[in-house]
Amino acid sequence: MKKYIVILLTGLWVFSSCADKLDLTPANQITQEQIMEILASGDETQIDIVLGGIAGAVPTWIHRVLGGSDSRNNSLQNLLYVNNLQGCDIVLGLDATSFGWDAYRWVGKDGRNSLAISNTYYWGFGWKCVAEANRLLDFLPDDIVGESKKLKSYKASALTLRAYAYNFLMENYRGAYQNNGEGLMIYDKLGGDYKPFSSAGATYDFIKQDLADAIRLFGESEIGEDGDGYTVANTGDLDLSVTNFVRARVSLLTGDYATAITACNAILEKYPNLIAADNYGGKNTGTDEEPEFLAATNAFLSFADNKNPEVIFGFADVGDSRNATSTWLNTFGLSYGGEVGEYARIVNTLYDKIAANDVRKGAFMGNTTFQEYEYHLSNGGISKRTVPSYSNLKFAATHGIDGKKESTSLSRFDICYMRTSEVLLMKAEAQAKNNDESGAKTTLNTLLAARTVGETPLTCDNYGMTGNVLDMVKLQWRIEMWGENGLEYYNNKRWGVDAVRSADTNHRNNITITVDKMTLDIPENERLYNPNLQ
Repeated sequence: MKKYIVILLTGLWVFSSCADKLDLTPANQITQEQIMEILASGDETQIDIVLGGIAGAVPTWIHRVLGGSDSRNNSLQNLLYVNNLQGCDIVLGLDATSFGWDAYRWVGKDGRNSLAISNTYYWGFGWKCVAEANRLLDFLPDDIVGESKKLKSYKASALTLRAYAYNFLMENYRGAYQNNGEGLMIYDKLGGDYKPFSSAGATYDFIKQDLADAIRLFGESEIGEDGDGYTVANTGDLDLSVTNFVRARVSLLTGDYATAITACNAILEKYPNLIAADNYGGKNTGTDEEPEFLAATNAFLSFADNKNPEVIFGFADVGDSRNATSTWLNTFGLSYGGEVGEYARIVNTLYDKIAANDVRKGAFMGNTTFQEYEYHLSNGGISKRTVPSYSNLKFAATHGIDGKKESTSLSRFDICYMRTSEVLLMKAEAQAKNNDESGAKTTLNTLLAARTVGETPLTCDNYGMTGNVLDMVKLQWRIEMWGENGLEYYNNKRWGVDAVRSADTNHRNNITITVDKMTLDIPENERLYNPNLQ
């Protein structure tokens, strides 16, 4: 009996309408055999009708609302922000005792153990992305893809999403790379029997094969402005730049430094430009008594008019997608932002290491305050607070992208997941670990020159570098990527560096988070339901 499909992806795409558009019988139904025949036909119009909706949704799974009432857990941006609170470089607020404070005072995974609901969201996000990638890949075996450029681009996108998701799970649930250590269950199809853990080496081999296949397929798909697999003008889709970004990160984690450098170089050819000093963070166009920071001129909040030429992968003004940047990282944000005192501040010892003529110094307030700033609430009221010293201005906005000082405006900003500066830092780290100190310094100097205020370019040598170049690489990671995408947490894990807050003077919770606490436990439910893990 033929297998009829009515709905392939609940809430996204209904096959009954697909059958109608293709004028198939019986009405409102389409068989698996018919789908595969259409895909193999090479008819791009019909292929779009059959799989276009699923393929178009692939990049968005990285930026979906995950559900649940606790905002800390309901999107990738928010999960990554909570990870950043497990380090040293963010000091959380002055007097808030809820919400982000919980993550800030956790000792590593003690707050996200195998039974914690927050843990299951990290696990669930990763496996949801794997499932959705496999949902599309199940329709795209090599013999069906054939020479179809459109199907090659679809398959490359799905392979990239699956590799991204597996790497996310490995970074959260496994320690520093050891080839013979435990990895994850490898699922290359949707559904099927439960699998046991593979080794870390086998898991990363699976990830790397997905990335290699995606790179080949994107190149053969001829997508992009130049037909070379790069869609530079579209920051919200998956292309060769995103695949190479994931490849560079995976290669750095597994010690394959030559491949990391190659992947970074491929990206930098397409994304050579860095954020201009005028757009690096918020700039006060008002006064100290009435500060005014416009989101539209801040590269970290708005991509428009080439304000942020570094964006490799990100989403513009996503509105209802719930993101950490719009409230928690914005010093002038409402809800769990500055309005309730949960200011995201820089630790004083890191601030002191930023050079005086470095534009990034101005992305933080230093030892100054804004007295009695007026937060305009959604109910029309006003809440006054003194914005404290060391609060970040990197994500500061008193007015939204639309120029309005309203609560709805202050919850809508552009979101960046991957950018050029991170590529430079990955490349410099790979060069340093590959014993190319000169090359690492040259790469870092490119970044430092773009961050210079004044005529004398900053370099590793005049930045006060002490020790080896790898130490300077680590410092620049902390400065450049402060508050972004959980990177301090993941970097500390990769480097084997404990988060020791007692050495800093403005932390409110002087705990030490050791590296062994930075690996989450496999959720208990997974072990209960998967007989191979009991």
